[in-house]
Order: sequence, then C-alpha cells, then structure tokens
Amino acid sequence: MTYNKGALSGAVSRTIKGVLIGMIIILPGISGGTVLFALGLYEELMKDLAHLRLMPWLPFAIGTGAGILLSGWVFNWLFMKYTTIILAFLLGCILASIKAVLGKDFYPHPKRMVSLVIGIAAGLVLAGMSDFGTGNVATPGVLSLLVGGALASSTMILPGVPGNLVLIIMGIYEALLHALAELEWMTLIIFAIGAVLGVVGLSNLLDKIYSRHRDILNWLFAGLIIGTGRMMIPANLDNPVLFILVALLGFMLVWKWEIS
Repeated sequence: MTYNKGALSGAVSRTIKGVLIGMIIILPGISGGTVLFALGLYEELMKDLAHLRLMPWLPFAIGTGAGILLSGWVFNWLFMKYTTIILAFLLGCILASIKAVLGKDFYPHPKRMVSLVIGIAAGLVLAGMSDFGTGNVATPGVLSLLVGGALASSTMILPGVPGNLVLIIMGIYEALLHALAELEWMTLIIFAIGAVLGVVGLSNLLDKIYSRHRDILNWLFAGLIIGTGRMMIPANLDNPVLFILVALLGFMLVWKWEIS
C-alpha cells in the first residue's frame, strides 16, 4: 500500500513537472535541458533513456503534452493578434539564449570565430528563405514533421541548447503553433512520432557528439541564432521603438531565467 501511494505521488509529481516544462519550452530561447536541470530531472532522465526505461516517464510525457497544448493555443492566439509584438518578444528571447549556449567563456579564438561566422552565414541564408511571421502558414510535409520532431526533441534535452529553435530554422514553428491551436491531430501526431523517435534514438548519440565537440558546436549554434534572428524583424515596422522595447523585455526575461 505504501509503495502504491509512493508510486502515485511520484506519477503526480512528474505529471505536474511535465505540464510546467511543456508550458515553458514553447518559447524559443528556453532550453529544455536547463528546465530539466532546474526541476531535478535531467540526470535520471538521461540514465533511463540510455537503458530505454520509458514507462516511468509516461506521466511526465502526458503532462508535457498537455502543457504544450495549453501554452501553444494561448501563444498562437497572441501571435495571430499581435504578430509584430510577439516577433519582437521572440527575437529578444532568442538572442538572450546565446548566453546559455556559450556559457561563461566568451574568449573569441580563431576556431570559435570561424564557427560563429559559418553559423551566422547559414542562419542568414535560412532567414532569407523563410516567410516566418508573414501569416503564410503552410502545413509541413510528413518528412519535415518527422525530422523536425526528432531534432527538436533530441536537442531540446541538451542543457543550454534551445531545441525549439530547430523548428524556427526549419520553418515549421509557426505551422506547429497553428496546428496546436486548431488541434490538427494528424500534424501533431506525426510530429509527436518524430519527437519520440528523436528522444529514444538520437538523444544519447547527440549527447555524446555534443560532449566531444561542445565548444565548436556552441559557437556554430550561436551564429545560427544570430543569423536566423533576422527572420523575426518585419520588413515594415510601424513602431520601431515599441519593437525594440518588447525585444528587450524578452531578452531580459530569458537572460534572468538562464542566470537563475
């Protein structure tokens, strides 16, 4: 009986933590791995994933899904109604995440600078190909959803790496927000399948690669963040001062979160 109560208590706790992380990670710039650390779940999750012990994490997965659905609906409504303001907020969040990606060592030696420049160049190219924030939301193809889900979920659990930026870089973030708001289950299910495959099949591999080449990859990713940030700036700004102020608000919120 005691065991059952303990198991039930643990399941409820993980469900609540799942809801919290689901509501938080919808924001670009927030690292899922950092949130897992803050909730005291990261090490246990990585150990269980390495041994494919997935059932204890079912309540957490359900809670995370519920949190994403709830915050996704709210965020999509805000995005549709206040597009320019939300773009400014997202830009601030994304730029502030560079601090978490690079850590405390900002010394710009040559290898880092090369990685940064390559990342910025790639990000600018991707931004130029994107129609993010224009309202032209097209349903992504099955392959894009599967790959996006796999990459986003597997990178999201790496501490300091905002996995949701993968979705922006791939150009499917806005479409997924729309799918969450409109409950387009086929789109969401395909993406969820990719996410599960990513967590189970790629997370440990990416963790090993990231551990070996953390420094260079961090600066490359920081460059991607800077370059793709261009897609958050509308071509015609009616109120640039307000845009800058809201961007600063998003920047400070994520910066403070990463410090805490």
